[in-house]
Amino acid sequence: MNAIVKKPMSGALAAGALLAGTMFALPALALDQAVVAPRAMVVAGHPLAVESGIKVLRAGGTACDAFVATSATLSLMLTDMMGPLGSGYALVHTPNGENKGVQAIDYNGLAPAATDPAKYETMEHKRRGILAPTVPGALKGWEEVHQKCGKLPWADLWADAIGYAENGWPFDPATAFHVKRHIPELAPYPTWGEEFLVDGEAPAAGYMLKRPNLAATYRKFAEMGSAALYDGPVGDQLVAFMEKEGGLITKQDLADYSTKWSEPITIDYRGYKVYGNQPSSSSITWMEILNTLEGYDLAAMERNSPEYLRLFIEATKYAYQHAYQYNGDPAFVDVPVERLLSDEAAEEIRNAIGESGVREFKPVDHASLHQPDWPNHSTSHMVIRDEEGNAISATNTLGTFFGAGVVVEGTGLVLSNGMDWFDIEVNIWTGEKPGVLGMEPGKRNRWTLAPGMIFEGDRLHMLVGGAGAEATMWGIAQPIVNAIDFKMDPQKALDAPRFRYGDIYHYTGGTSVGLDNGFAPETRAALMEMGYEVDEPGTFSNPSRGTTQMIVIDPASGALWGGAAPDGRDFVSGY
Repeated sequence: MNAIVKKPMSGALAAGALLAGTMFALPALALDQAVVAPRAMVVAGHPLAVESGIKVLRAGGTACDAFVATSATLSLMLTDMMGPLGSGYALVHTPNGENKGVQAIDYNGLAPAATDPAKYETMEHKRRGILAPTVPGALKGWEEVHQKCGKLPWADLWADAIGYAENGWPFDPATAFHVKRHIPELAPYPTWGEEFLVDGEAPAAGYMLKRPNLAATYRKFAEMGSAALYDGPVGDQLVAFMEKEGGLITKQDLADYSTKWSEPITIDYRGYKVYGNQPSSSSITWMEILNTLEGYDLAAMERNSPEYLRLFIEATKYAYQHAYQYNGDPAFVDVPVERLLSDEAAEEIRNAIGESGVREFKPVDHASLHQPDWPNHSTSHMVIRDEEGNAISATNTLGTFFGAGVVVEGTGLVLSNGMDWFDIEVNIWTGEKPGVLGMEPGKRNRWTLAPGMIFEGDRLHMLVGGAGAEATMWGIAQPIVNAIDFKMDPQKALDAPRFRYGDIYHYTGGTSVGLDNGFAPETRAALMEMGYEVDEPGTFSNPSRGTTQMIVIDPASGALWGGAAPDGRDFVSGY
């Protein structure tokens, strides 16, 4: 494969790659640098999934084809983070034909028709177990994106995923770690242990895990499309399991599910046109941050100086406040998108921020606060651009690591825990009962999934998005500013030190600020002098820095510059 890849290689592997290059075409290797490619690129959560996408592009497929292949393979390699029974959002850019332009798709899961808050006796019941899943949306979303601009047969796009499930794939260190650390919590759910444990133990990194039930399920998806789940044999297995275990999802829930296509929401930033998904996606939150920052000459400031950070942090607080107050399913609540993203609202926020103020911003209901001991999210973002100019920015999730912690018996499919993002009694930020996230049948929850695209005139300039629960939105905003205001290439923009705002969950989002390694001690002291509660160096109330992916298209040459989230399983390749 003559691909351009990111991530360092060992000496032996690098030597082998160079030898292969002398025989065929010498690959360009980048060590913690932006990858630059002339024609097409995939950035996603695991190198094997990226390779699946690249293979499809090289075979003449489009970004829509590569999206399906990458997602299918990623659902094995990041089986703790996403899968066909999860949720997601995507922006799809097609520069030619009748679908020309940018469209947004919402394939978020729905609260089942039998949803009743009284059935959730504790918070844990909506977080783990058979009551936690929403009606799945991901598989239907993947299929509809493929229908939007795909060229290759749907069945062909599942070949890699089926092969890995049937023949096994080696656990990487991160996957081995996440399986092992979840044994105390999830081993009591028998189907989870049967799927991921060997003789009751977590497989070590390098173990070739075979998942024959999942391979059989994916063959049905390849042959029948999403109908296998929503009106077919896999759906029958899911419903039978729900009935056996006392779950809520019914055959009618599956038959009634539909995705939502819409026009994206937009703002202007520094002369660029910025696109995001409609609520209940959280694109609106990082877009509101940028809209406020538009009024400051950030490029004239020292990046990450105390005053620069104050403006950024305070703008972030207001955007998050509005997220907790307004963002929900537009079919159930009024989300004032135009108002929140207006120039007038941005000016009001800037006036409130003022020249020196630090605003305390904490929940009304302090009793609901709780701290995770690990980044408790289960989400992965990808960005893809093909040779024809089609592009995808998409985020997939199961909710929490391994979602509900339950595997549908006989299928290998991990259920989501989308119900965890609903409030049962009270919105802890506003005191409203229950507020915009009140649990209701047929409702979509608010996710921190937040895809983005940025255009310069009518030309695509950037694909961006990320993961990391409540770290997602400021984890997207900071690299965008790095790239646009400070002219950093994508990898430098992603690697640069970030401030961390609040906690991983929306429950505790405004209580503290953390600073990545790389900030001067004087900066931390200056923020504390301003009145910020700043975490001790090396300790963070929010253990996630945001897992952000980015592709920038060179305006002069058209070359693709790609960056992947550092220090994880994320990967970038192009040709």
